[in-house]
Amino acid sequence: MKTYRMPADSSDYRKMPKLLIEKIEALVRETSKPDEPLSTSSSIGGGGPKWVQGNDAMKLLPVALAALVTRQARQVFMGGGASMVSGVDRLRADVSGLSDEDRRAMALVSRARLVEGLSDIGAEIHQLLAICKQPLGEWLPVAAVKDAGLNSVRLIDAEDRMPTLEAEELAVGFSGVTGLLEEQVFAAFQDALSKQPTKDADEYYSQARAFVVRNPVIQRSKMFRFYGRLPTPVWTCIDQQFYEPLPAGLVAGDEATLCSHCGNIMVVSGRALRCTTAACCAEHGPHPGSTVPSTDLYRLNKSLRKYWFEPGIDELRLADKLEALGHKVRLYPNRDTVDLDLGEGSVVGIDLKAYSSPELLGERLKRRPGGLRTYKKPLLVIPDWLARRVPNYIDRLSACLEGSAIRALTLRDAVEEIGHA
Repeated sequence: MKTYRMPADSSDYRKMPKLLIEKIEALVRETSKPDEPLSTSSSIGGGGPKWVQGNDAMKLLPVALAALVTRQARQVFMGGGASMVSGVDRLRADVSGLSDEDRRAMALVSRARLVEGLSDIGAEIHQLLAICKQPLGEWLPVAAVKDAGLNSVRLIDAEDRMPTLEAEELAVGFSGVTGLLEEQVFAAFQDALSKQPTKDADEYYSQARAFVVRNPVIQRSKMFRFYGRLPTPVWTCIDQQFYEPLPAGLVAGDEATLCSHCGNIMVVSGRALRCTTAACCAEHGPHPGSTVPSTDLYRLNKSLRKYWFEPGIDELRLADKLEALGHKVRLYPNRDTVDLDLGEGSVVGIDLKAYSSPELLGERLKRRPGGLRTYKKPLLVIPDWLARRVPNYIDRLSACLEGSAIRALTLRDAVEEIGHA
């Protein structure tokens, strides 16, 4: 076989023989005819491997790709960080390399791109994972993505190089690894809380979660002042698992600049400083705050930044606005039944979500309403910046929630509707 390089004006470029072009075009046309194996789980139509018709297989493309991303994250981050991401197994029994399921997902990407007349980026795992940091609609313009409202979804967070919440949600029931990173981080914390009286444990949980959201980067001396209010087993767990030394690569010199809005680290981008919190950048322009010695700084680990801190920016923003109106707000009551309510016995329960796809979020909440089902007035609040960014977000989300008791509205509208205490 020969290699045909691009671009066409390259000195190494060789035109494919006409016969070869015709053969490839014929194979592409026939992709909807043969059956092909795709392993699916009970949530997609029963346990064990299924045989899916070609066109139906393409409907599973976003799910299969999200599962590939979460599997690779599990291998790298839960395997000690030293696992090799490779297309070829070194040994037959070696866990390094790509599984058959991984290769099927990559093949679906290749097929989808080739059918659309685009270049193949599914054949090389590193290139595929790199482009997953971009919105799906920009590089995978197929019906399976568009019809499911996934055009704006990114499968990998560009800042932390971790699967996004949307990727985790898409992979639910398909790969079986959703939430494992979170569970690993919080297992010891939940165990420590379980040894406390229930009412106290609930209060410690709320205090700890609010603290880490307000302090994504913190000096160790200040950290210990907060921990003094918690039982030793609880704060020891937080100290050992929640925070890590600030990487030297994020700061220049002996000092670090923190964002005045969210308290996260600011990094140099071009000739200016940029906050590393996505939710903060979406709502505010860059605004440097305090400058602190970098040698004494610690930051939240990857899982906490993803599951607690980023969503928590808007959760605390909403809580602060409601408290300013005289409400007694409970953050993460009963160890996170909902994100917040208005006190013991409140009829209003609020979850705040920032999924880039309203369709994906709506289907998720209809399937699994979680703690919202325990409130007479369940509200699903969307950050204002996200509602502005995605066209008709609330209307699209409300359509998906039709028949559910959950109401969707923006943060601004939620504040106006709840009003003064």
